Order: sequence, then C-alpha cells, then structure tokens
Amino acid sequence: MLDRTAIEKETQDTRRQLAAMEKEVKQLRDWMANNERALAGMNETLRRITEDGITKARADLALREGDLQRMRGIIARNEKILARINDIARKRKDIATLEQEQERLIVLLERHRTELRQLEQEFEEMVRPTSAPSGLVPCEIVLPNNYRIPLDPGKGNYMIGWYDASAGTRPRYRPAPSWWEYPGRQPPTCRGAPHRWAVDHYRSGQYQRHLPQRYAHVAQQ
Repeated sequence: MLDRTAIEKETQDTRRQLAAMEKEVKQLRDWMANNERALAGMNETLRRITEDGITKARADLALREGDLQRMRGIIARNEKILARINDIARKRKDIATLEQEQERLIVLLERHRTELRQLEQEFEEMVRPTSAPSGLVPCEIVLPNNYRIPLDPGKGNYMIGWYDASAGTRPRYRPAPSWWEYPGRQPPTCRGAPHRWAVDHYRSGQYQRHLPQRYAHVAQQ
C-alpha cells in the first residue's frame, strides 16, 4: 500500500512548484502582451527581433502550461489517494469497533442462552410429575379378608376400610365389615412417607400409628 507520508510530501512539493510556475507563466504572458502592444512603434529591425522573442515566448508558454496541467493532475490524483486512505483508515476503525461490540454481544448472547436453559430446566422440574421416593419399595395394603390393593407412591394417601352408603348423607367407613361404625370420624389411612409406608388411625380422639393388623397392614410385594 502507498505510503501516506510520501504522498503528502509529494503533494506539498508539487503545490510549491505549481505556485512558482503559475507566477512565471503570468510574468511571461504580461511580457508578451506588453511587447505585442509596442510592436507598432518599433522600427523594422527591432520589430523583427521582438516578434522572434514573442514567438519563442509562446512556445515556452505552451511548455509551461503543459507543466502546470501535469502538476495539477498530480495534485488531484494524490488528493484522491489521500482521501481513499482516510476512508480506509476510518472503515478499519469502524470495523474494529464493531468487532469489539460483536464480541461483547456474543458473550452477552451466550450468557442469556445459559440463563434461558437454566430457567427451562427449573420450569421442567416444577411441572414434572412427582416421582416416588427412591427408597420406597413396592408395597400393597392387605385387608382382613386378604384383599390386596397395590400402593401407588404417586398417590400418597389411602383410606382403609369399606364404604357404607346406607347412612344416607353421612356415609360410614368401617375398617372391617364386622367392626363397629363411627359416623363422622376419620377413617384409618395409609400414608406414603419418605422411604416407608405408615398406617395411621384416629379413634376416640386418640392418634394411633400402625393400625392393628386385624384391621389392615402393609406388605411388600
């Protein structure tokens, strides 16, 4: 790539040469104009000498005007090159700035993607069906008549006994068909706790855990 400093120096030197040449051309044109006006008052010998001088001055003027045009062309070309160098430098600076912004945006984008994945995972964990405790082995509840009901860890709680709809609006629950009725009382329940199943019973206001086996008990499958 062209050296910016060299082009600027060449342009400055050419401008100085152009200014000096323009001054010489102006002086030459003035000399020619003055001598052309004085030809009428000259004798023949002096007129011939002056006309020869004017002819040579015209040829010299043509050469100098050619040099002026060449120097103006050099200056115009160098100015275009310098303008393009400035455009390239400015564009490179813009690209460097955009690349830095791009790196920042990439980091920001990856951070937001990571946060999004984390939020999605947390959401999936929130809406995922509750699984059975890892230590809860498959079990079933056994009623006095040896009727067996598999226990689903996802359900959690079971009521134990027979539903009696003969009581009308206040149905009764019986732990066994022949056991006494207790309308309005809580029936025995089988409760899924972490790593175990527990049979609980409310009776006469007393909380009794592990209902006697004659009413119901839990057995492993």
